[in-house]
Amino acid sequence: MKGGRGLAAVGQRVALKEAAVLWRQLALLIGVGVPLLRALRQVAERTSNRLLRQAVGQVADTIETGSSFSEALAQHPRVFSRLTVQLVQVAERGGVLDDALQLVAEELERQVEVRSKVRRALAYPAVVALVGALVALFVLVVVIPQFTALLQEQQVPLPLPTRLVVGTGHFLAAYWWLCLLGVAALVAGWRLALRTPRGRLLWDRCKLRLPLVGNLLVKAGVLRFAQTLGTLLRGGVPILVSLRLVQEHAENQALAQALARAYRAVDQGSRLEEPLRQSALFPPLAVDVIAVGEEAGRLDTVLFKLAEMYRGEVDQAAAIFSSIIEPLLLLLMGIFVALIVWAVYLPYFLLPGGF
Repeated sequence: MKGGRGLAAVGQRVALKEAAVLWRQLALLIGVGVPLLRALRQVAERTSNRLLRQAVGQVADTIETGSSFSEALAQHPRVFSRLTVQLVQVAERGGVLDDALQLVAEELERQVEVRSKVRRALAYPAVVALVGALVALFVLVVVIPQFTALLQEQQVPLPLPTRLVVGTGHFLAAYWWLCLLGVAALVAGWRLALRTPRGRLLWDRCKLRLPLVGNLLVKAGVLRFAQTLGTLLRGGVPILVSLRLVQEHAENQALAQALARAYRAVDQGSRLEEPLRQSALFPPLAVDVIAVGEEAGRLDTVLFKLAEMYRGEVDQAAAIFSSIIEPLLLLLMGIFVALIVWAVYLPYFLLPGGF
C-alpha cells in the first residue's frame, strides 16, 4: 500500500481510525500548552499500534536533533503522507499547529466514514454472490450426482440440458483442484494487471461506468475531493500544491487523471471550474458550486459545504443501491437454482405420461 491513501496514509498495519485518534490527541495536548516533544512522547506511549508508536517515537528523536516537525514527519513516508506533512509545514509558519492537526484528524475521520459507507453498500452483494456460488457448487457436486445415479438406474434418457448440468457436476467433482488452480491464476493475473498504471486506469474507468455502482463511486469520489481539497486550502496550502496532493492521493485513477488536467489548467492561469466542467466525472451541480466559491473568494468554505451535500448524496445512493441490488441478486439466485432443478427433473417430464 502506498503512503498516499488518505490524508495520513499509513501503512497496511495502521488504520486511518488509529491515525485520526493519534492526531486528535496530539492536537489536544498541544492546544492546552503541552510542548511538542512531550506531547509526542505521551501519545506514543498511548498508541497500541507498534508501527505508529515507533514512527512517532522516531519523529520525537529527530526533532530533538534540531529538525522541524514537518521535516521529521517527512522521513516516514509510509506512515505520514505528503498531505499531512504539507499541512504541518504551513502550520509551523503560522504558529497554529494544534488547529492543523485537528484538521488532519477530522479529515481522516471523514474519510473513514465515507469508506465505511461505500464498503457497507458493496458488502451485501458480495456476500450474497459468494453464498450463491457456494450453494450452486453444493448442488452441482453433491446433489446432482445422486439424481444422476437414480436416473441411470431407471434408464431414463437424458436431454441436453440435463447432460450439461450432470457433466458440469462431474467435472467439478473430479477436477476441483484444477478449478481452484484456475481461479487462483485468474486472481493472481487480475492483481498483477491492477498493479500496472494502464490496468489500474482501465479498471477504475470501468468501475465508474457500472450501473448503480458507478453512481455511488462517482459521488464518493467527489465527496473525498471536496473535503480533502477544502481541508488543505483551509490549512493554508496554496491551490496548486493542494491540487497536486489531491491528485496524487486520489483512490480512483480516472479521477486522478481529471485532477492532473485541472492542475495543468490552473497552473496556466485558468480557473478551477473550467477543467472540472470539461471532465465527465464531475457533476455539473458540483462544478457550479465550485464556480460560486471561486467567484466569492471562499473556495474552502464552499468545498466543505459541497462535501456536506455529497455526504447526503452518498447516503442516498448507497440506500438506492442496496434497495435495488438485494432483490435483484435474490431473483438471479432463484432463477439459477430453478434452472438447475428444471434440468434435473426434465427427463421425467419428457417420459411418456410424465410423472
